[in-house]
Amino acid sequence: MTSSPVPPPRTPRRHDPRMQTVEMAALTAGELAPETTLGSGPLAPPLSPLRTALLVAVGGGVGAGLRFALTVLAPTVATPTLVELPWATLWVNVIGCLGLGALTGVLEVRPGRPWMLPLLGTGLCGGFTTMSSVVLEGSAMIGADFPLIAFVYALLTVVLCLGFVVLGLVGGRRLAQPSALRGLRRRGSTLQIQDEEGGA
Repeated sequence: MTSSPVPPPRTPRRHDPRMQTVEMAALTAGELAPETTLGSGPLAPPLSPLRTALLVAVGGGVGAGLRFALTVLAPTVATPTLVELPWATLWVNVIGCLGLGALTGVLEVRPGRPWMLPLLGTGLCGGFTTMSSVVLEGSAMIGADFPLIAFVYALLTVVLCLGFVVLGLVGGRRLAQPSALRGLRRRGSTLQIQDEEGGA
């Protein structure tokens, strides 16, 4: 019985000569000056896994409760001969995507407390939105022989949710601009008006 030869030990990818290209050399952190990198300020101490899980659970419970209340207020009609778009699910997903985009935009400009993203982002927005219901409702529409309505519903969900994430991101970033910058802009426009009046 012959044994197969032992393969030589593999070198890590970063030391592989095939990876030593000009592009890879440009990515080494040692050559970057501190002013050329984007900084987000001092890092906040991370939350413990237990505290993070509790925050996500509380936010998810509140979000799921709000979603349930909205679906009770606007129920969907679904019978063997009539299927309508589940507007409550669509609006829940759109509002949740807008909220998550706005939260992310604000936190990109002004780093918040460590509990904000687990509680409000992952928990509240994650529990409020329900992409799994979109799949279930779309499958039920196809099973009831309404494939066109299922396609329109899926397309509306994807387009509106992505659009509202971007809208929330841009709006959140604008709302979170430091007030000092806004004050400088106001003072700059006031000085410009005074210069124009003095020159007249």
